[in-house]
Amino acid sequence: MFNDTTRQAFPALPLPELGPRASLLPFLADQHLPYIVPAVFFWVISLVFHYIDHRGLLGQYRLHTSAEDLTKNRASRKDVIKFALIQQAAQCLLGYLMADDTEQLVSPRYAIAVWAQRLQSVELRSLQWIRFLASYGSKLSRVGIPVTLSHDPLGVLFKDTARTLRWPTDDTMAFTSRHLILATAIYWVLFPLFQYTSAMVLADTMQYFAHRAFHANRWLYSKLAPLRPLWSTNGLIEHIHSMHHDIYVPFAYGAFYNHPLETIPIDAIGFPICLAIVGLDNRQAAFFGAIWTFKTVVDHCGYDFPYNPCNIVCPNSVLFHDLHHQSWGMKHNFSVYGAFWDWFMGTRWSPHDSKAQAKYRKGRAMAEVVTAKARSQAQVPEPVLGKSTAVKL
Repeated sequence: MFNDTTRQAFPALPLPELGPRASLLPFLADQHLPYIVPAVFFWVISLVFHYIDHRGLLGQYRLHTSAEDLTKNRASRKDVIKFALIQQAAQCLLGYLMADDTEQLVSPRYAIAVWAQRLQSVELRSLQWIRFLASYGSKLSRVGIPVTLSHDPLGVLFKDTARTLRWPTDDTMAFTSRHLILATAIYWVLFPLFQYTSAMVLADTMQYFAHRAFHANRWLYSKLAPLRPLWSTNGLIEHIHSMHHDIYVPFAYGAFYNHPLETIPIDAIGFPICLAIVGLDNRQAAFFGAIWTFKTVVDHCGYDFPYNPCNIVCPNSVLFHDLHHQSWGMKHNFSVYGAFWDWFMGTRWSPHDSKAQAKYRKGRAMAEVVTAKARSQAQVPEPVLGKSTAVKL
């Protein structure tokens, strides 16, 4: 149907300008950003929420009462911080061992030129199809579109001017303004957005099915007797995923309160593999890890703030995950980032459902009864309205 003119019409690009990129930070090589940035981000956000908790601020947005906080959680905040640090130490060690210090990237100028040439080729091929189809009907000349095998078949309509890209080797290549503008937008915005979206889909798929497996398989959720002496510290690490559910009233840094046998294969190995599949470089991986960390911490913060940006990808994001942390909601809402897989697999339970709201009310009432009984026996302190806990770190 078409000859090979399309492929031959464009001169070959110069050899790629492949090489290392200068580090973003003078004191830290880029290959360490993917595991350092999320770790720092985690503690910055967590400490902000801890300050809010400790000062009793924004109590109108809290999901749980002080009585629930005092009676339901089986892990203290100090223990949670201790094991969050252990988890991050393991992740950072694996991140250091897996860091790629040989990352070679083409220059933005070369990548934009590649996209511009692809756009030219697609445009020319599309117009060849139009010419082919038009041969059986009305002629394109009626609408003033010149269909030729030139480098710029739409230049007459767009009135573009040629722009030249110059390489250090003095090689040059001319592109039209519209091709360069669109190629620049693809390189800096559209393609990275596609990569981040793909990474989110892959990571969320991995997290959903792994998370659900930890709940569905009793061996994965419950005690590991042979490994208990290895991981046990005062009996706190006797489970894999059930350890995370020692926190029924979530708080920010409880997001990283996980068993090492859950953290290492999913967060330290599986998550970086998802990012590598979609081709994120070190800086992109660090940025995506920071976003993922923000979503995870906010989902565990215990506050339902208005205009939560996480609601863009998962409506009622904090409430959605808080329901999963309740003893009666553990078989629902397994997704970590979006809610697609829960909807598709039939495990989604809206936190606004009347049955869910009734269970929340029952849980609050029971916590008040237990707290009042314990207070009468002088076993717990008087809860302070607006604060999530009386524990000071």
